[in-house]
Formats: sequence, structure tokens, C-alpha cells
Amino acid sequence: MVYGAAYILVAALGGYAVALLTGPLAVGVAATLVAAVVLGLSLLMVLSICRADLGPAVELALVLGLSIVFAMFRPLVFVFLGRWLGRPEAGAHIAETLSFMPGQLLLGNTILIVWAAFLGRLVSRVIREGKLLLPVAVVASLADVITVFWGVVKHVSETAPELAETFSAAAPIELPEGVQAPILAFVGIGDFLFLAVFIVVAIRFSMRPVRTLWASYAAMLVAALAFLFVREGPGLPGLPFIAAAALWANWRYLKFSREEKRALAIAGLLVVGVAAAIWLAFHR
Repeated sequence: MVYGAAYILVAALGGYAVALLTGPLAVGVAATLVAAVVLGLSLLMVLSICRADLGPAVELALVLGLSIVFAMFRPLVFVFLGRWLGRPEAGAHIAETLSFMPGQLLLGNTILIVWAAFLGRLVSRVIREGKLLLPVAVVASLADVITVFWGVVKHVSETAPELAETFSAAAPIELPEGVQAPILAFVGIGDFLFLAVFIVVAIRFSMRPVRTLWASYAAMLVAALAFLFVREGPGLPGLPFIAAAALWANWRYLKFSREEKRALAIAGLLVVGVAAAIWLAFHR
């Protein structure tokens, strides 16, 4: 894949070039530019996968195969798998054996993005109408907010941050101490997965996939800027930014009948009620 190769090349060379710079301003500006280009290439990678003409059987086979490849490039998976199976020594040994490849972080990032895109293609097959993009985006965003602030993501971030990082694409540049820049340090697998869902739905129902991509890219740059001001806790959920961009890009296609609007309103109130109940449960 052209975009995958470009992603690895720009990330590797960009990280090396930034490491040669001195001065916080120069490092911050260069790191921001490199991170922005790499992010754009990662989203173009997702778009190219979403455009491929593949059947569900092929998609499933690729997802299964890529899950194995992903574990090879992110060997920490075996550490957690070993703990879960009660064989921590075996898991740690496998992870250590596999931690020898040069460029393993960038290659792992690339595999994660590709894997997430094919997972998104599979998930998108349950969506039978383009206008269902609205409830899917809203529910996914609320679920992301809940898991980041009070659910699984928060728990994992506090107890096993390395696990959260394993299932995220890390920024290609590690900023020196005292340097700040609007860079997404990690983009979770769920963000790429749902971006693929939104793009595939836009393609399948003749909506605006390219606008969806670039709107999501702009939203993620805004999210990176917002993350500068959130230094404590698990951070901010990224999916609401992507979902809002996808809805904006395809808003003219999201037309509902009066009955459908009423049903969506009722469902929306129920979802908000459940979210509020979860929030109250965690703030007693």
C-alpha cells in the first residue's frame, strides 16, 4: 500500500529530523508538522482500504490474519494474554523473543490502522441505510465518553497504561521535556475503526466519503489542540470529534420521516438517561 509505505517513511524520517533540532520553538513547530502529515497519511490509508471491493468472507479472513500479525508486532499482547491464562512467564518470554525487529513501533502502528479499518468494514455491514449514520455516530460517541471517563478505558489507563498504548497508534515523535505541541500522542483502535465505518457507509450509500475523511482530519487536529489543555486523567475521547465531522460532512443525506424522528428522539432520551445514570453511579 502506497499510503502505508509513505506513513512509515515520513514518520521515520520526520522523527529523525526533529531529533536533530534544538530549541523548543523549532522542535514544537517541526513536530507538529510531521505529526499532521503522518495523521493525514493514516486517514488516507483507511480511505484506500474502505474503497477496496471485497466481500465479507475476505474481510473476515483479513481481520483474523491481521490480528495475528498485529500480535507479532505488538508483543505486549502476549504479556497480558499470559497473565489472563495464568502463564505470565510464558507470555513474557514470547514478548521478549518477538521484541527484536527494527522499526517495530511504526510497523505496529501501520498494522493496527489496517486491522482497525478492516474491522470497521465488517461492522459497517450491519448498517442497512445511510441515514443510520446519525444514531450510530451519537451512540458510539456517548459510549466513548463513558468508557474514557468512567469505564474500561479509564480503568485500563490507570491500572495498565501499557495495554492502552498497545492498542493505539502512537505519535511518531516523542517531545522533549518542556516542549509542548498540538499532537495526538495516541489514537486508539476504536477511532480508526469507527472512521472506517463512517467512510464505508458514505461510500455504500453514495454520500460523501472524501469530505468525511477530510472533515475528520480537521476535527482530529482540533482535538489535538484541545488535548494540550487536558493533562490529567485518561484524556479526552477522540471519537466524538470524528463522529461530529462525519455527521457534518453527510448531513444533507440524513433525512428522516416524522415517525423516525419521534423514535430517534425517544431513543436519544433513553441513551442520555442511561449515560446520566452511569455518571451518577460513578460520582456517589
